[in-house]
Amino acid sequence: MPSPLDEPDLAVTTNLLDLVRAAAERHGDRPYLVPAEPGGRTASFADVLTFTRGCAALLDEHGVPPGGRVAVVMHNSSLTALLFIGVIAAQRVLVPLNPKSGPGELDALLAHCAPALVLAPTPVTAKIGPGPRRVAVDDAEALLADVLARGAAYQGDLTAPRDGGAGDAEIVYTSGSTGVPKGVVLSHRSLLANSLAMVKWADAGPDDVFLNVVPLFHAGGQGFPTLTPLWSGGRSVCVRSETALVRFWHYVDRHRPTWTLVVNAYLANLVERPERPATDSLKGVLAGGSALGPELIHRFEDTFGIGVYQVYGMTEMTSLTTVEPRDRRPGEPRSAGLPVPFARVRVVGPDGRDVPAGENGEVLLSGPSIFTRYEAAPELTAKRLDDGWVRSGDLGHLDERGELSIVDRIDSMVIVSGENVYPAEIENAVPHLAGVEDAVVAALPHPVTGVELILVYTLLPGAVADDDAWRATLLRFLSPFKVPRRFVVLKEIGVDAFPRTPLGKIQRPEVQRLAVDGLSPTRT
Repeated sequence: MPSPLDEPDLAVTTNLLDLVRAAAERHGDRPYLVPAEPGGRTASFADVLTFTRGCAALLDEHGVPPGGRVAVVMHNSSLTALLFIGVIAAQRVLVPLNPKSGPGELDALLAHCAPALVLAPTPVTAKIGPGPRRVAVDDAEALLADVLARGAAYQGDLTAPRDGGAGDAEIVYTSGSTGVPKGVVLSHRSLLANSLAMVKWADAGPDDVFLNVVPLFHAGGQGFPTLTPLWSGGRSVCVRSETALVRFWHYVDRHRPTWTLVVNAYLANLVERPERPATDSLKGVLAGGSALGPELIHRFEDTFGIGVYQVYGMTEMTSLTTVEPRDRRPGEPRSAGLPVPFARVRVVGPDGRDVPAGENGEVLLSGPSIFTRYEAAPELTAKRLDDGWVRSGDLGHLDERGELSIVDRIDSMVIVSGENVYPAEIENAVPHLAGVEDAVVAALPHPVTGVELILVYTLLPGAVADDDAWRATLLRFLSPFKVPRRFVVLKEIGVDAFPRTPLGKIQRPEVQRLAVDGLSPTRT
């Protein structure tokens, strides 16, 4: 009987346990999860199935029934990656949380999702109040070995419900750039569809190595770099994000990855540093999470000789939904790419009808990787899910080839003297401003124009501000009413660094709040 991996089919492989079993059967003792540093344990495909059985035994012991929720509050590691797979494949619902969250935030999220068990290091468990049972994870290698031993001895019956993959797999909390956490419920089918789509996009095979530097408490760290190699027989290396940012080329040279997914801040950081890779293993770097200027892409590609593929997606679509074509030629216009296999993209006007190519509208997304609901938020679910399509809240357009470009968040629009302005239009021109490192547009109330646009910026080391030159530069790219009236160094609004999400996105609403609180409008 052929393996489900011979002809990957979402009608056959409907539960993550199906994928784990099929990968173990087909690839056996071949290495799947390679430790980032020497001395750690390499986990084979067979080990993943054993670990899953061990998770079932551990959760049975702690009274977590199938369908029960398990919070994992840990940084990236081989153990974290195995827990992501094992908890879900053992038919429990995973709740991955950011270990850097403050006590109040953790308590609020745990109260919202009500897990039966929390797995986290002692410093994290010490931050949370009384409530769910917890297991301290202070020795990752010891727990990994213990769970594998439990799995080898497990006598229970591990079965997956035949529900077409509709059952809950995890709840991923995301605030994006809005700052309001939402519990996005993803199904087994969502995880399988998204990761299989990326197998097809990358033409992934057993020789591919995926370097995972995106936190596993985000969907971006779960699909492409972690689940895709289960389909293809490739290998994965899981590294804590902050460590990987500092030692990125070290891990590239050590593990010779063929693919990695990064947030855009990585690209900007790497091109400013003198390090260079000794290996040419990377076929490409997928990058997304915020606006990415073509100048930065070209600079990265020219510096390292490695192709950059822009991506676009959201947690509600299990992360990656569009990716630039692999046959993109140098000098061709850049975009957020084409829909990945199985995904669909529309752009609609205020009346809900599709708009012509090139015309801006709201981006709607659909496909088997779509989320199930927002946890305990039926009104929000009804607002965002519309007849099988998720309303992204992003303004964008499709070109004649079907490639998507994102303009801005729809709710970011401001009106200046009666004209509609999207801050991202201005921010996309920032790479042309000499000496500017990062910048965000904020809007202050103004008695005449309605709002006054300001550009809050940080400078590159050794650079000096030049408002007149910047204004002249922006006038080459923007209509006069879109050019900010003032340029404000970040420290003037009371902070030394831009507030960011864990994925590196600048939190524009927080910058806006700080600017309104700390600055006075220009007098006319």
